[in-house]
Amino acid sequence: MNIENPDSNQPTDFPPLARASDFRVRKETLERICAGHQVILDELKPTKAQVSRGLELHYNSFVADVQGSVQMSSTHGIVGDRLRQDLEPFRAELSRQNLEPEELNRRLSAIHFKRKTFESAFDEQWIEESRALYAIAGVDLGVSDVAGPEENTFEAALDRVSRINFVYDQRDDLKRVAKVEDIEQARRSGKPGVMFHLAGVGCFAETSDPLRNLDLFYALGVRMSQLTYIQNNGLCSSYLQERDTGLTPLGRQIVRRMNKLGVMVDLAHSGEQSSFDIIAASAEPVLLSHTGCRAVYDDSTNRGYLEKVFQQPYARGATPPRRPVSRNADDDMLKAVAEKGGLIAIYSIDYVLGAGPESFHTWYRHLEHAISVAGSDHVAIGTDRTFFPGWQPAALDWTNWPYWTVGLVCKGHSDEEIQKIIGGNFLRYTRQVLDKRPWGTFM
Repeated sequence: MNIENPDSNQPTDFPPLARASDFRVRKETLERICAGHQVILDELKPTKAQVSRGLELHYNSFVADVQGSVQMSSTHGIVGDRLRQDLEPFRAELSRQNLEPEELNRRLSAIHFKRKTFESAFDEQWIEESRALYAIAGVDLGVSDVAGPEENTFEAALDRVSRINFVYDQRDDLKRVAKVEDIEQARRSGKPGVMFHLAGVGCFAETSDPLRNLDLFYALGVRMSQLTYIQNNGLCSSYLQERDTGLTPLGRQIVRRMNKLGVMVDLAHSGEQSSFDIIAASAEPVLLSHTGCRAVYDDSTNRGYLEKVFQQPYARGATPPRRPVSRNADDDMLKAVAEKGGLIAIYSIDYVLGAGPESFHTWYRHLEHAISVAGSDHVAIGTDRTFFPGWQPAALDWTNWPYWTVGLVCKGHSDEEIQKIIGGNFLRYTRQVLDKRPWGTFM
């Protein structure tokens, strides 16, 4: 089924939705994706030649999302008809209890989460649509949180990573990435590859034996990890701490263990002093898997965002800082990561990119600035997103990936530079950091 708008600027010979034609995808899903495509096309106003060149370049290049994928355990992405029907009795029962909307959604989400594993593993409709999302987006390598901020304990993280590993064991259309050869095999077979990432690092950082539990999650497939998210822990401070006390002696041991194992050290959410300490302590290049540029937008001015963060369940026990804090990286941090040989990936979350409406140009200003400060060899894209069908269609929809490449064409970037930004730099980084042959004690 092809429902691309015939009056749009898209060429008829290479439309992204044509890549979904081999899959059984619901009309509502295709219509929602198409609406997002039209939003970005209306903003970019590319010529037919620019669209053709951009799409051809995108689909013939290696594309990597440093922080984003089709989530196998997310309750916010696509939901198959069968599971939607299964959830209706629970929704009806909870609705009769006169719960506050937030509490109703929390309870329904918990029920949904427990049923999501088998849908991702076995529901043919959901599998077809998830494959179509990868095909349309053209993403060859994604990164998936297997412990998000809400799984900040050992048990919760183990629960989630076990569910996700089970799904990948059932799915022969996806490749779980643990080494560089896995990426190459995925590319040769035409399968999307996915690398496991930890955001909720309490699963090892806040346990009685952090080094042992880091080894354990490495054994379960984790190949990238932050050192903090929001709470202060035994390793370092997050950007939300009132005072950044830097990397602790235990934190240094963790960083060096990550280096030896081949686990990528992610500065995301770390405080400034902690981040500089991590860069100095690491024997390998580090990365910022999803960030923006403070020089473009200082998100410390967005107090509403900060208030929402501390309303979340994972913020329990954390004290909101009295001083202004910014999630986006300053120029000194961008330079330090690049000088170490690392990678800076720009996210597509609109409320930390600018105060105005979501747009490609707002996002591009951050990418452009990062390139000017760090150099095009050290910049990538880490969306911090998946496909959200319930969100309003927007320029930064995850399924608009190919049109971001068109946008880079419109901005005058060379094919070589575009290929580095949309995936080549991350591939180079993985080849340097990922494959290790550790020796000695394990767990």
